[in-house]
Amino acid sequence: MNSDTLSRWISAAANIAVLAGLVLVAIQISQNSSLARTALINEGNVVSNQIWANLMGENPGQVIARAIECPERMTYADFMAMDAFLFSNMNMLYRDYQLTQEGLYSSSYWKTSVDAYAHWYLGNRFGRAWWDQEAKHFFNREFTEYVDARLMEDGLDSHAHWERIRARVVGDSTGQTNSPCS
Repeated sequence: MNSDTLSRWISAAANIAVLAGLVLVAIQISQNSSLARTALINEGNVVSNQIWANLMGENPGQVIARAIECPERMTYADFMAMDAFLFSNMNMLYRDYQLTQEGLYSSSYWKTSVDAYAHWYLGNRFGRAWWDQEAKHFFNREFTEYVDARLMEDGLDSHAHWERIRARVVGDSTGQTNSPCS
């Protein structure tokens, strides 16, 4: 093998190494951009949820109970607290969807979250009206269609779960004490 042939092989190998290095740099830049995008999505959701949490007020339990049991007795302040409560929780479910879009979660992960919580938060008159009239327009089509499909199925909201747990603990499901409607 003469020195000219050896020089060509070394030059070709060096060019391939440079090309491979450029490809690896491009991949790393892409991954860094994806991680930065994900961090910004998460940070935005955290800030939004903190703002909404501040709107919840001092006694969110009574407001939630009133919204479920007797929404006709809600005040505008109650509505704002419920809007904060529901939006924060739906926003957390949507964050799972967004992270799936970034490739960090599988699609089954966000769907499992929606399956578990759609009825819990939205399966009552107020929650469903809030979703249909106010919230679903903030989220993308795939997410809202999936939530809508879950709400068309039978499921228990938080109040129904409470009634079943209460019945099991105290032995009946009649009446309740300290109703926000009385």
